[in-house]
Amino acid sequence: MKSKLILSVASLLITIGFSACKKTMDLPELQNSRITGYKIPVSDGVITGVIDEADKTITVYIPFYYQLDVIDPQIKVSEGAKISEEILPVDVMSTNVTYTVTGADKTVSTYKLNIEVQQLGPLVLIEPSTATTTAGWAIGSKTISIQGNFNTTDPNKVKVFLVGTDQVEHPVTGSTQGSTVTPAIIAGLKTYTLTNLQIPQELKDGDYKVRVKIQHLTTETTLPIKLIYGRPVIDYKVITVKQGDTFTITTSGEVFYDFQELSIVAGGQKTLLPIESYTRTQAVIRVPDHTPAGTYAPTALFGGWAASTLNWPINVIAK
Repeated sequence: MKSKLILSVASLLITIGFSACKKTMDLPELQNSRITGYKIPVSDGVITGVIDEADKTITVYIPFYYQLDVIDPQIKVSEGAKISEEILPVDVMSTNVTYTVTGADKTVSTYKLNIEVQQLGPLVLIEPSTATTTAGWAIGSKTISIQGNFNTTDPNKVKVFLVGTDQVEHPVTGSTQGSTVTPAIIAGLKTYTLTNLQIPQELKDGDYKVRVKIQHLTTETTLPIKLIYGRPVIDYKVITVKQGDTFTITTSGEVFYDFQELSIVAGGQKTLLPIESYTRTQAVIRVPDHTPAGTYAPTALFGGWAASTLNWPINVIAK
C-alpha cells in the first residue's frame, strides 16, 4: 500500500513538471519611446554612441585626434516616435544635454547624453620661470608664448589663463597679430609652441600662475610669472588738431604707466604738449595756443624708459 502511494505521488509530480515546462512567460513589451541609434559623422566614417536602456543614457567616446569642438548627431528613434528637442550641434564640453522621446504608444523617455573625450594625458606645460629666475611679462604685451604637449595645432583649442592668489582665472587670448601653434622636436620630445598671446591690459602687476585647459585636461605652472609694466606703446595715428585743442592717443599693447610728457620741436624749441589726463589705455593731450602751424614728430617720455621719438605725425593747423 505504501509503495502504491509513493508511485502515485511521483506520477503526480512528473505531470505537474511537464505542465510547467509547457507554460511560457512573456517578456514586458519595450516602450515605443526609444532612441535606437546615435551617430556622429567624422572625417573617416562615424562614431556610434552607446545607448543604455537601463539608465537611459547615451555615451559617446571621441578620440582626441578628431579635435572636435562640437558634434552634430544623427539620431534614430522607434517607429512613430518623436524627439521633443530640436536636434542641434552639441559642444563636446556640455554635460546637461538630454533628449525627450514621445512614442506612438504615448510613453515618454528621457535620455542623458554623456560625452567622453579620450585625450592623451597628462597635459604638460613647460615652466616659463625657473627656480632662480621669474619670467616677467609686460601688461598688455602681444608677444607672449607658451610651450607644452598640446597635441593640437589649433590655437582656439588651447585655453590659457593667468591665475592670481585669489584663484580668479583671467583669460589670455590671441593678439590681433594672430596666434599660432607650431610643433617641433625639443630635447627629444614633441613640443607645441603657442605664440602671440596678449596679456589683458586691465590686470594688476604681481605674481600669477599660468593655467592651461584643453577640453577636459587642465594643468598649471608650479612657479609663478610676474606681470610688470613694460615700455608703453602708442598706437600709430595721423593726428590733425587745431591750435589750443586736444587730441587722444591710445595703446592696444603695453599700457601707459608714469606718463611724464609728450613734446614736439617747434621753431627749434622743445614744446611740451600738456597731458590733460590719461588711463592705462588712452591719454588726452592739448596743443598750446602758441604752437606754430605745421607737421611734427612727437617724442614721448615714460618713467623708467628713455624718451622715444614716435613715427606718426601731428598736424597742427591754425584756429
